[in-house]
Amino acid sequence: MCLLFVYINTAPGPKGYHLVLINVRDEIYDRPTAKAMFWEKEPNIISGRDLQPGKEGGTWLAMNKNGKISALLNILQPDHEISPNKKGRGFLVVDYVKNNQDGLSYLQEICDHCDEYNGFLLVTLDLRKWTNDVLLSYFTNGSNEKPTSLSSGIHAFGNSHPNKPWQKVAEGRQQFEKIVNEHPTVESREKLLEELFELLMDDRCYPVDKQMKKQGFGKSENFLQKLSAIFVYLPEYCYGSRCHTAIVVDGTGRVDYVERSLKDFTNAKEPDQWSEVRETFYLTSSG
Repeated sequence: MCLLFVYINTAPGPKGYHLVLINVRDEIYDRPTAKAMFWEKEPNIISGRDLQPGKEGGTWLAMNKNGKISALLNILQPDHEISPNKKGRGFLVVDYVKNNQDGLSYLQEICDHCDEYNGFLLVTLDLRKWTNDVLLSYFTNGSNEKPTSLSSGIHAFGNSHPNKPWQKVAEGRQQFEKIVNEHPTVESREKLLEELFELLMDDRCYPVDKQMKKQGFGKSENFLQKLSAIFVYLPEYCYGSRCHTAIVVDGTGRVDYVERSLKDFTNAKEPDQWSEVRETFYLTSSG
């Protein structure tokens, strides 16, 4: 399970923000994972990467220096609907940031074979022409809808169809918007980042609504209740929030890519158990 909050401003000026994005990766604690870094064979791309045998090289979030970003969120499904024989979803992200195709066209192609994967929600952004409009699109195989494009502003995504958000997604969106509005310029960049990461550590549980119960049919009430928090901590299932990422792009094209990943899963709520990777670079032309 994962969360994604996005703010897009197509006229930020030199001191404003063109993009603010935060992402949560919820995953099994012992799933082998590489921290965020620029790829050795694709030095234009930065992300954390899956190291699980058979799925090595896939990822949940990636960005290239031309401004293409993609994020993958799983759609919660009843256990009996999940097939272990379907394709790994992490390469949906990889393939997008490696090619020159725009997000909407890429998602439309995925539609043709989306039943080869378990439930997913794929979000694509294209900031390659970062002084103009940004193309933000999404597609989920959890419905019969075609890929959808969204305009600038605040957007939130979770583990259900975007039109049927769980309460933590709706509540998190409000908190995200408040933080972004309180720190609109680069003078408070560090304060913005700290408050965004604080938001991602919010472990308040929200009511388990009908949508969540329907998607989680067969799962225990205790599991769903703890899954209802922005910060998920389920040590009894060896599962929880283990990676937080913030991507901030200002009006000059400067990018701050910050990943905080959990080191010790037995003390997940302690700040000193999280290690940080930070890369700063500038968007390049798409050429």
